[in-house]
Parts: sequence; C-alpha cells; structure tokens
Amino acid sequence: MNFEDIKKEMNEEVNLEEAKTPTIDLNRGKNNPVEMIRSNMKKEIVTQLVCIVIFMSYPLVVDMLSLNEAVYYIFIFITSLMTIGYILKLGLFLKKTRNFATNTKETIQTFVFEAKLTLEVYKSFIIAGALLLPVPVFALLTANNSTGIVVDFERWFLLDISTLEMVFLLIGYLILAVLIYFITVGWVKLMYGKYLRNLEVVIEDLEA
Repeated sequence: MNFEDIKKEMNEEVNLEEAKTPTIDLNRGKNNPVEMIRSNMKKEIVTQLVCIVIFMSYPLVVDMLSLNEAVYYIFIFITSLMTIGYILKLGLFLKKTRNFATNTKETIQTFVFEAKLTLEVYKSFIIAGALLLPVPVFALLTANNSTGIVVDFERWFLLDISTLEMVFLLIGYLILAVLIYFITVGWVKLMYGKYLRNLEVVIEDLEA
C-alpha cells in the first residue's frame, strides 16, 4: 500500500467519524426552538420599552394628587431601571447567540444554559418588582382627583393607621405582590418553557 492509498484511507475514516457526529441545524426555519426563543426575547424587549413609556407618562393623562404622583414616579423610576438592566441582559444574550449555524450537542447545551440563566435573572427582577409595584399601583388608584376616591393615600403611605388597617394593608400588599409574581412566572413558562423543553429533548436524542 503506497502513501496515497494510506492518505485516502485516513480521509475516509475522518469523514466517517464526522458523519457519525450528531449535529442539527437550528438556524433553519422560523419555528425551530432557538429561533422562537430569540424571537420572543426580541418581542419582550420591545414590550418592556413600551411599558416603561406608558407607565412614565400615565400621570400626564391622569390627574393625581402631588404626593401620589411623587411616590408613583419614584417607584416606577426604580422599577424602570431594573427593567432596563434586564433588557440589557436580554440584548447580550441575543448578541451571543446571533450566529447559530449547524450545531453540536455541546453548542445546544450552552444555548440552553445561557437561556435559563437569563430567565433566572428575569425571575429575580420579578421578585423585586413584585415587592415594589403594589406601592405605585396603590398611589395610582387612591385619592385620584378624577375619580373622587376618598382613600387617604398619605395616611396609608406614612402608616398612620390602626392595627386592623395595618393587617389589611400587609395582607393586600402580599396578595398583590404574589399575584404579580405568579402571573409573570406563568408568562415566562408560556413564552419559553416549551421551546427549552424541546431543546432538552434534542440534546437527549443526540446523546442516544
């Protein structure tokens, strides 16, 4: 056997090994899990930015009392800063996963890990936001000049209330915070859960 035959045989073995290596093209079509996750994240960035604009401009439309408006702006501003941090995290994730061609199991695992890490940041943001949002919501709904609601927001905000009122305030605050949290977590599962599970199934198939 001469050198050319040996070289040819080695090339055939290399090609055979490459053919055995499981790969999947996740950059093909608009309905693959990777593209759907990325697409939903892009939509979420736009939605979050629109929400910030709406919430920040809402007191311009609704006639609020001075204290209500000040408290509302302070808490919404803090929440908006947190939201922008999450948007930047989403943007970094989209940038890192921009070029997704033919991928091996390891690449898909990395994508799933990064996606889950990004969503954990989102959940942390929601926990903090769920504790902040009840205050501006309460400021918005009480002592509104246009509605004529007589609830004294200043008295409640300064906790100048009875023990029974304090109990009702804490229970209502916690219920609203928990409700905001579970609604958002459910939204995350709806937007991303199915596609992450699909990718995990792909990884299991490639390992088989």
